[in-house]
Amino acid sequence: MIRPSLCLLVLALPVLAQAEVPLADFAKLNDFEDVSISPDGTYLAAKIPSDDQTALAILRLSDGKPVGKFAPTAGTSVYDYSWAGPQRLVLETAIQDGLLGQPQRTGELIGVDADGGGGSYLFGYNAPTDSGSLIHKHQDQNTSSGWATIVEALPKDPHHIVIAVNTWGLNEDTQRTAAYTMDVSGGSLDNLVLAPMLGFSTFLADVSGVVRYALGMDPHQHLLTYFRKSAKDDWNLLNTGDMKHAQVIPYKFSADGIKVYLASDEGGDRKCLIEHDLVKDERRKLSCDDSADLDMVYFSPNRVPLAAIYQSDYPKISLLDSDDPMRDKLDAVVGNFPGKMVIPVSQTADGGKMVVLVYSDRDPGTYYLFDTVKMSIDPVLRKRRSIDPAQMGERRPISFKARDGQMVHGYLTLPPGKEAKNLPLVVNPHGGPFGISDHWAWEAEPAMLASRGYAVLQVNFRGSGGYGRNFEYAGKQSWDTVMIDDITAGTKWVVRQGYADPRRLCIYGASYGGYAALMSAVREPDLYRCVVDYAGVYDLRIQKARSDTSASDSGNNYIDEFIGATPERLYQASPASQIDKLKAAVMIAHGEEDKRVPIAQAKALRKALDERHYPYEWLVKPGEGHGFYLPQNRLDLYVKMLAFLDKNIGPQAAAASPAADGTANAATVPTAPAAH
Repeated sequence: MIRPSLCLLVLALPVLAQAEVPLADFAKLNDFEDVSISPDGTYLAAKIPSDDQTALAILRLSDGKPVGKFAPTAGTSVYDYSWAGPQRLVLETAIQDGLLGQPQRTGELIGVDADGGGGSYLFGYNAPTDSGSLIHKHQDQNTSSGWATIVEALPKDPHHIVIAVNTWGLNEDTQRTAAYTMDVSGGSLDNLVLAPMLGFSTFLADVSGVVRYALGMDPHQHLLTYFRKSAKDDWNLLNTGDMKHAQVIPYKFSADGIKVYLASDEGGDRKCLIEHDLVKDERRKLSCDDSADLDMVYFSPNRVPLAAIYQSDYPKISLLDSDDPMRDKLDAVVGNFPGKMVIPVSQTADGGKMVVLVYSDRDPGTYYLFDTVKMSIDPVLRKRRSIDPAQMGERRPISFKARDGQMVHGYLTLPPGKEAKNLPLVVNPHGGPFGISDHWAWEAEPAMLASRGYAVLQVNFRGSGGYGRNFEYAGKQSWDTVMIDDITAGTKWVVRQGYADPRRLCIYGASYGGYAALMSAVREPDLYRCVVDYAGVYDLRIQKARSDTSASDSGNNYIDEFIGATPERLYQASPASQIDKLKAAVMIAHGEEDKRVPIAQAKALRKALDERHYPYEWLVKPGEGHGFYLPQNRLDLYVKMLAFLDKNIGPQAAAASPAADGTANAATVPTAPAAH
């Protein structure tokens, strides 16, 4: 039995509940994320997001006091980090391209000691020259015409890590990624290997630091996996013969290097945990799930897989048969939190201490320190201290049959304290769209909308990840058809079940979700009363011509294969080309510096609406990229969006609406042009 300790860190203290959660609490960033314990258990590191950057803090576990903090230059964040040894960390920096966009890695690597000292610029294009700076350029390390990412630390060698390097000035169509070992004090490099394929590649090394796997994409964005038996051997492509279409992702080598553990959909549709004995060349399935792809694997300090984690309707952790003593200890800690999900995120080299993240649909999550020797567990850091789970609404898994009979899954977030009946509904399709999915977990925007009385529907339509290769690929060339049909089927199912008032339906999405929101309102003009488009795609021809995706041949190939290959097809699939069908009220929000979905998209939609004298609400933020990163800008979005929703499907709007007979009545659209 695990007992809770009386010693709690100050940072884990709860906050007092409030009558209504302020919108600012939903708009803010996490207090802590990506927590990791040092190999010897002395320190705890955590990323701390703020308005303009993400810093790294290091706490001493013996007393909970901060002992070091690293913040890059203004506007630059700590993107990733790794403990190279008990006292030394290597940090990777990035610039955030909006809340929805992937951070743009700067390619710089910085070494720092756990106490915040010993800073050294290890790799990058912009080595500092100020001798008074916290970070110093090493004397024998010149600036580099490339960018690097962390591959992994070496448990047998705390003085080096493995990194991957790409060259500035060469795009993914013309370069190969190189792997190096790097000294974590001075940054000196030793060449290991060059990737066997063009493009940006990732690697996996064994415990000795020999890179033996390389992963990348072919020109059509299909995953390729290469393997070699040793540093002296040539690369061999695994995607041949019966494995031609398999997606094979290596997780970790065994301690002796004889076995490797893989996520692979070989011989089936779903990714399973596969053990490959490299000496006998034998493969066996260790774990699989009928409802979901393998999501992650937890390993013991001895590199033995102990549990497979799946994101099905409810996430689940499937414990594996193992003689490793950590297996039963993991079982004990999971059993200590019924009704919640427990994810092991970090552990010491000897397994004596483990950090686990415990979360639910109402709880953003708390990091706990599990002492596996004393069998005690303590909360140490809460992801969001201002969120009281008791004030949050339930996130209920749902499933329904689509128009063609395909079973589709999703989630319905319900307002706390209200009967789940005849509620105003906001449909919220996710972005991506391919390989992305919504999960059972607390999420800020659905929770925010539910706190104001709205039910929120999120559908994992075809193209979403986690339900097998066939389900994901069924979304190809179907942005405007099958994906939208699945969202529509989910909306109508919720109405038929009595959860939602058919007169009070709106749809809101970001990125692809913004496209899906507008396209849904175009294709189903009598279903939705309003649509909120946030950083959305409205004209696919603009997307192919001006987005960062189209900057490379592989990106253009992706658009051709997954979205549409001809100007005629892209025009046909664009909601802006069918705006005459629209009846719903419209709100548009966008960032002026968005590279993924350029501001030209919002302007094109605005022009199409203006030409029709069709009113809309307009919110554009300067300096923002793909989604609003600054909390104040997100707060402005939420305030304006809630006022827009209240006007269209709030209590007063419902009272003024005529009775409905199973489908919603479209909003009445005035003819005067909108001010903007």
